[in-house]
Amino acid sequence: MKTATSQSSKVKDKGETEDVMLKVMGKALTHNHWFHGLMPRDEIEDLLKNEGDFLMRKTEVDRKPRYAISVCRKGVIKHILLSYKSGMWSMRDCKKATLTDLIHTHVNEKIPVMSDGTLLINGVSRPEFYILHEHLDLKKKLGSGAFGEVYVGTWKKSDSETIDVAIKKLKGMMHKKERIEFVKEAKLMRRFDHQNIVKVFGVAPQEEPMMIILEFASGGSLQSKLKNTSDVSNDQLLNYCKDGARGMCYLAGRQVIHRDIAARNCLLGKNDELKISDFGLSVADRSLIKLEKLKSMPVKWLAPETLRKGEFSKKSDVWSFGVLMWEIFTRCKTDPYPGDTNQEAKKK
Repeated sequence: MKTATSQSSKVKDKGETEDVMLKVMGKALTHNHWFHGLMPRDEIEDLLKNEGDFLMRKTEVDRKPRYAISVCRKGVIKHILLSYKSGMWSMRDCKKATLTDLIHTHVNEKIPVMSDGTLLINGVSRPEFYILHEHLDLKKKLGSGAFGEVYVGTWKKSDSETIDVAIKKLKGMMHKKERIEFVKEAKLMRRFDHQNIVKVFGVAPQEEPMMIILEFASGGSLQSKLKNTSDVSNDQLLNYCKDGARGMCYLAGRQVIHRDIAARNCLLGKNDELKISDFGLSVADRSLIKLEKLKSMPVKWLAPETLRKGEFSKKSDVWSFGVLMWEIFTRCKTDPYPGDTNQEAKKK
């Protein structure tokens, strides 16, 4: 029994040592322009266009972190997992103590990384919207959602400029599917530039936890403001509706279906203007999306055709906007259909 416990302890210690080593390695790698961190495979493949273009990314195999090289060879993107054994990193016959040395050796000495002669020629840099963790400073927690927590903080944009931002941080360790959804939301939001849509500055994917860096809406949550402030005028309530309509028109013009328009997903800017936020359920470049099951969906905000057939469109967003207007003018005192269960509301 003692021996089994001792072995179990050794395995645990070894696992913890490897985790620490990988974390330290990740921080060291951020100084290489070709390290892209935890970005999903389909997000980085578009960056590799020419023969020998390559980058390194962190991935997950059997729920364990691994490092991989993605390289372009004759128009095809190849993905190579790197091995770590006895304190050395290796790719084919080349072994080095650090990943940086391993990559530099393959590049400088033109050593193929595959038996077909694939070479690492040009390290592709991280896009501008990849922000380093070390340039972010998290301060007060503002709230939490399905995938993450939101903090107010600062972003060191350059040596001479630091700005206040909202930082959406993922809860705990993230699985591949969640990571893909998280990056998808950030990528979608980066396309937007409108005063009534919360702006995204970038993502921090190099280490755990991954983060999205957003415009800081200093007025806070619309829902909270309406619930806790008794003297908001009818004119201002109408202005919130107009702001929401402008944001909705902007999204519709770009073929985006939000799917979760509600007061809880609206923020207020420094001039008390409404900003649509939270694009975790949104889809782009589609006129219609159909779901078989409406699991975890906000029933009381959904259009009849969505409840009946699982269909989401720009028109179903308009229905949800109507519910949002009801929330605004009732000052968010209750959910829609007060006193009704989801099932009763669905019947109505």
